[in-house]
Amino acid sequence: MERVARCPDQPARAGKRSPATSIPRLAVLGGVLAALLGVARCDCGGGDDGTTCRTAAECPDGWQCVANVCVRPDAGTDGDADAEADAGDDADAPPESDVDGAAEDGGCPSGLFCGSPPACCAAGDECIEGLCVPPCASGVRCGVTLDRCCAATEVCLGEACTAPGDPCTDSFDCPEDFFCEPTLGRCLPQLDPLTCEVRRTPEPFEVLLEWSWTASTTAPAYDQPIAAPVVIDLDGDLDPEVLVSCARQGDWQDAVLRALDGDDGTERWAVAETALHLNGRASIAAGDIDGDGHPEILGTAASTPSAILAFEHDGTLQWRSTDALGNPTTYTGVSKGIALADLNGDGRPEIVAGGVVLDANGHELWSRGGMEGDNSYGGGQPTVADLDLDTVPEVVTGARAWRADGTLLWDGGAPDGYPAVADFAGLGLPFVAVVGVGTVRILRGGDGSLFWGPVSIPGGGRGGPPTVADFDGDGRPEIGVAGGASYSVYDPDGAEPIRWSRATQDASSNATGSSVFDFEGDGVAEVVYCDECFMRVYRGTDGEVLLEIPNTSATINEYPLVVDVDADGNSEIVVVANDYGAYSPPWDQCLSRPGFTTPRHGVFVYGDAHDRWVRTRRIWNQHAYHVTNVAADGSIPRVEENNWTTAGLNNFRQNAQGSGVYNAPDLTVIGLSADLTNCPVSATLAARVANRGSLGVAAGVPVAFYEGTPAAPGPLLGVARTAVPLLPGASTLVTLDVPLDAGPTYDFFVVVDDDGAGAGATVECDETNNRAAIADLDCLLL
Repeated sequence: MERVARCPDQPARAGKRSPATSIPRLAVLGGVLAALLGVARCDCGGGDDGTTCRTAAECPDGWQCVANVCVRPDAGTDGDADAEADAGDDADAPPESDVDGAAEDGGCPSGLFCGSPPACCAAGDECIEGLCVPPCASGVRCGVTLDRCCAATEVCLGEACTAPGDPCTDSFDCPEDFFCEPTLGRCLPQLDPLTCEVRRTPEPFEVLLEWSWTASTTAPAYDQPIAAPVVIDLDGDLDPEVLVSCARQGDWQDAVLRALDGDDGTERWAVAETALHLNGRASIAAGDIDGDGHPEILGTAASTPSAILAFEHDGTLQWRSTDALGNPTTYTGVSKGIALADLNGDGRPEIVAGGVVLDANGHELWSRGGMEGDNSYGGGQPTVADLDLDTVPEVVTGARAWRADGTLLWDGGAPDGYPAVADFAGLGLPFVAVVGVGTVRILRGGDGSLFWGPVSIPGGGRGGPPTVADFDGDGRPEIGVAGGASYSVYDPDGAEPIRWSRATQDASSNATGSSVFDFEGDGVAEVVYCDECFMRVYRGTDGEVLLEIPNTSATINEYPLVVDVDADGNSEIVVVANDYGAYSPPWDQCLSRPGFTTPRHGVFVYGDAHDRWVRTRRIWNQHAYHVTNVAADGSIPRVEENNWTTAGLNNFRQNAQGSGVYNAPDLTVIGLSADLTNCPVSATLAARVANRGSLGVAAGVPVAFYEGTPAAPGPLLGVARTAVPLLPGASTLVTLDVPLDAGPTYDFFVVVDDDGAGAGATVECDETNNRAAIADLDCLLL
């Protein structure tokens, strides 16, 4: 509250305030700042009395309102000495010509009005919370009363001006206790406690098909993807692309590599040359292996046995695998996956394909065969982890682990299969979950000895590549595995080894993968899985089906993945489909399943209909993805951070949010002014829109202007949009010229994040403070 020391000769206040006279500008601004800061003032020389005002009616009798401060009309005579002392070098300013705001006759030369009832502002002033105040050049106002103007390079977090940190793409690029502000692309401190947040509550899944790709004019026969896609930014524009190998009807081993725009599915390029076709069964990978700042794409050639091929980010061939002397090399394993990791810490990643390791130039370093870890199904899905904690990673092909030089670290015994690495004991140590030949078991990472299991897969089948996540919110990881007739979650520390199991149909490969994601950010992961007939999302705690969409596939090792595919700050599900053989056994059984519609093929992207899913990364670069294996820009870490000891992780094939997942913007209108210079023909309304939250918003937020008051709204006058992004604390001016009717007075109000129909698109921590109003405007005020 304002504190004012009254002078002995000052008239008692009558609860009024007032229009104005001319006084030197610095004296006026000093009074305004003092009023805003609540500082006790006394002008006993006849200047202002310290009372804030909007009109002369709110000032003592005979006083005037100048720039929201009550001023005595004779301030220019008896109070000259005080005025000059306050004004400094401006004490000799001409009395009217250089002074903005209200004139001695009660007019308003600036034509600019603020507040309800309206007060005349000086030209150049801003209307903030109903008061005329000096402008903030940066537009970044901070503090509880918005009295602090931050530098243009700062943001306002927790009512404090804050300098952004290093550039980032996601929060894993930032130090601990920082988050990546997506609008700015810089690291910011994560507030604790967080004052502006949105925590999603579990709600029924309601999705929209955001885009699909189903056909191409380039190699049009190749439209049958059956391997998991990867998502990565190819050209450095921070917008991801989707990479997918598309086979043709009748031959899964002959496929065309395609790059699709993550925003709308438009095909960017396709490698149609027959000699460069890929094996459509085998999983691809992508990452920057040569340090040029762009990712390369790695795949298995279409011929059998197959070479390993590397493509540039534009689809041109970089190399074909060779031995150390440059002789071509080929490998078995039609379904093997590829993983990227820097095995020797030299900054040049190696390529791991099954049990084969190549250097960044495609030269073979060592080979244990492409069939390592194949689970009796044509090739393994290897991963890389520092199992013995000596800072040098090992290659994990399944039931065997190999040192970086190709020597055996340990052999966990038969059966071999697909691996995933996590800490299942809470000891900060790595363990290897292995799915092979119908069983699930866990081996100790240090020596390969049995830690848990084996447990048979309900309904039989080989079993697919495992996922690891906290499915029940108990803070400990569980394992998700698909079989031939079920999807099951295994609980290594539970009273029963299987937490839940749900019936599925995968009679063909019974080796499909899956992914997991915490869509609601509540600490409980959901399963995303495709069998031969449907894509489903299962609730992690009990397996209840939250989403079911018909999606046909002959199945190999593929799975849907969750990623921010269009860089819009929201998570999406990316899934492939194929319909070759859909009308033949066993896949024709889908046709009679309840809820099934029709077979389909292509790439499909689904998002939440209300953008309620929490944010995630814009990258998923390989089948054995586990967050720490790749940076947001596609670079491969020289020394990979251990996933199982990284805060918020200890998972496998689960995308993550990192810090700042609950941060939210808070859009508000901190001031609405009206320029009546053209009254009674028209007025210019100016809304200062600010973001007082903890997360930025992109440009283009709608701002709706209405006639009337919020309590008695009139017609919509128009909708304008913000032209710049709004970081925390930032503000921008949005204007609209409106015609005036006969009057005699005019009322207007404005609503931010309103498209004119009452609908907004921005999820905010406070949806109740989006309005501002100005009332009782009158041409006579001029």
